[in-house]
Amino acid sequence: METKPAQISGAASKTSRTIVLRGLLRLSKIRVFQHYFGLALAWLLLSPEALQRPGATTAMLLFLLGSVAIVACACASDDIAGFRNGSDLMNYQSDEQLRDIHAKPLLTGAVTERQALTFAVGSGFLAVPAGAAAFWALDWDAPFSAYALYLLGFAFSVQYSVGLRVSYRRGGGETLLCFSTAAGLLAPFLAVNRDWTWPAVAQALLLGLWLVMVSSYSNVNDVAGDRMAGRRTLAVTTGRTVQNAAMASFFLLSAGLLTALAMTGGWPGWLLLTALPATVLHAAQLYHGPVRGQWLRARKLGLIAYNLGFAGIAVPTFFALHR
Repeated sequence: METKPAQISGAASKTSRTIVLRGLLRLSKIRVFQHYFGLALAWLLLSPEALQRPGATTAMLLFLLGSVAIVACACASDDIAGFRNGSDLMNYQSDEQLRDIHAKPLLTGAVTERQALTFAVGSGFLAVPAGAAAFWALDWDAPFSAYALYLLGFAFSVQYSVGLRVSYRRGGGETLLCFSTAAGLLAPFLAVNRDWTWPAVAQALLLGLWLVMVSSYSNVNDVAGDRMAGRRTLAVTTGRTVQNAAMASFFLLSAGLLTALAMTGGWPGWLLLTALPATVLHAAQLYHGPVRGQWLRARKLGLIAYNLGFAGIAVPTFFALHR
């Protein structure tokens, strides 16, 4: 049977929509589940009494929706900026072995710049009512710090490459990544728990620091593209000695925070054992990066360490508060 032109056109249109949808999903980084470690830990850190609070579960689910929207808006905005200034094209070369260019749908043509911009704006608009609905579920009974952290975490996340372009200032990218990641844990935790705790602060800082220990290695590898785009990362604006010292400092600070958390009264001391695989991989980063110059391999180790570190503090947290 002969295929009609209308059928061909319809099939092509459906295929095109599928490609765009997949491209937008890649643009949102929704499959990068590490972005939601903070919310998972915030949920684990809540005391049994806080979990029984009316609206707690609904609020946490709405905060999850807000987190997805914030990440999508921030990541899409960053990709648009990288596409416009050419830095992504330079950093994601076709012969790059450890990076997948399909992670950048603007470069592959899966989505247009206009579609990406519409998606970023729409995600930003979703983040505000999602957060407001979460606080409403708690009858607006949350400390001011929870509101401030949610709004500031959202606002500054989007300013990474656009607006204030925080990452274009020396140390700005590292500071913003640490703060926004920490805010992703502390905002929902404070909203439901209504009070600060040392374990929550320590774990928020650890997540933020571990993410910086991924991006700092990417920045050394991307120094040429970032310099061309005017992004003043530590790798661009300092010598290799300073950059290596910063990486070593991040490692020592991470180990120190883990030790302090393990020594907290009522917290399992065996946390140091569950967090040991992450610490070992962070040490391996220093070897493969500063010592051998294998920056993308070191970055990959940092991502694995991020996963293992999350598990390494999540399990003791569960035993400390819910056993």
